[in-house]
Amino acid sequence: MVDLNYELIQLLKDCSAVLNAPVLLIDHNNRIKYHFPDHLKSPPAIVRKYFDQYIDQSRKFLLKLQFFSDPFNQHVFLYPFKTSQGTEMVIGIGPFLHQEIGRSQVQRMLKVNDMDPTLESKMMAYFDQLPVFNRMHMLSIERLLNVILPGTDTNVRAANAMSKKYYKKDHSSKDSIPDQGDEIKRQFISSFKMKDHKALHLYQSYKEEYSNPLADADELRSEKNQLIRMVTELTQICIEEGGPRDELESLCEFYIRYGETKEHIDEIQELENNIILTLMERCGSSRNDTYYSPHVERAQRYILNNLTEELTLKDIAADLNVHPNYLSGIFTKETGISISQFINEQRVNEAKELLSITDYSLMEISILLGYNSQSYFTRVFKKHTGIGPKEFRKKYHVMG
Repeated sequence: MVDLNYELIQLLKDCSAVLNAPVLLIDHNNRIKYHFPDHLKSPPAIVRKYFDQYIDQSRKFLLKLQFFSDPFNQHVFLYPFKTSQGTEMVIGIGPFLHQEIGRSQVQRMLKVNDMDPTLESKMMAYFDQLPVFNRMHMLSIERLLNVILPGTDTNVRAANAMSKKYYKKDHSSKDSIPDQGDEIKRQFISSFKMKDHKALHLYQSYKEEYSNPLADADELRSEKNQLIRMVTELTQICIEEGGPRDELESLCEFYIRYGETKEHIDEIQELENNIILTLMERCGSSRNDTYYSPHVERAQRYILNNLTEELTLKDIAADLNVHPNYLSGIFTKETGISISQFINEQRVNEAKELLSITDYSLMEISILLGYNSQSYFTRVFKKHTGIGPKEFRKKYHVMG
């Protein structure tokens, strides 16, 4: 048991200052009793909902440092303990991010999760305050916490599936999917990089042999968190192998959001297979076969980050601080297509994913991708693919 005294509170405050990360002390009712720094803004209710779920799950394993990731790309360490009076408390280190979350990503979150658009400013203010840590930084924090916190050890994976460390001992991010079953893991990653469909079987073999599901009531949540870890790690592998970063990160974000809408374990497992196949095709196959000038690359990045918004040549040029005519000319010269053609190509590619693995209506997809009307979206889609979106869905839809 741990004494809840001045020394502990001061230690948490010092940890926040040294780690440059939020540190929370949560009571038995999941209320935040103390938080450092003092000016930390509370998350919106939809974000806090997931955090409460993770707190409840962490309480099953006292004195175990556990790691959680949520659908909003946040990460947090949780450490449950009992005070000397027997009161259950949880220390939270985080949340923090792996990369900055921009306005376009927040807007996409709101749309995909059917949230109130007026929350945009509040969401931006919340995410802007969170620190951004790379994997090495996270691993260092984990090591430090395992030394400071009483009762912790490095074998956290034995506690539960949620707390598996998906960072290898050698700090490599390429082969970091899970930290058990090294041979199966190596075979899976090798098959994935070679675009061998055997990777599907290897991934399932790994899960069956090394996954430690939570109690039945939490099994769906456990599957969703496994999906979040899997898609995050495979996305990083694809990027490291030369895949298109912006497209892959956007796809990763979408898959995590979509996975949260599933209510049955078999749906999550089917989605995992579809994700592996989709990312496999993008692994090592960069969108560009040649290097473009900085202005063209920045224009492409801006477009990919704002596919859900109304995109005009004038707005893109203004963001790059160049004249629209100059940008239009250099873009067409280097890529062989106009900016409007590039925008429609990327939106159609995104629409294919949505039509294949979701049950969103054509109207919902057209709105999500920034089209003014469903009929215009249908015309653009048919022009680029040769068939309409309804026919495409009938032919390629893979979710039950």
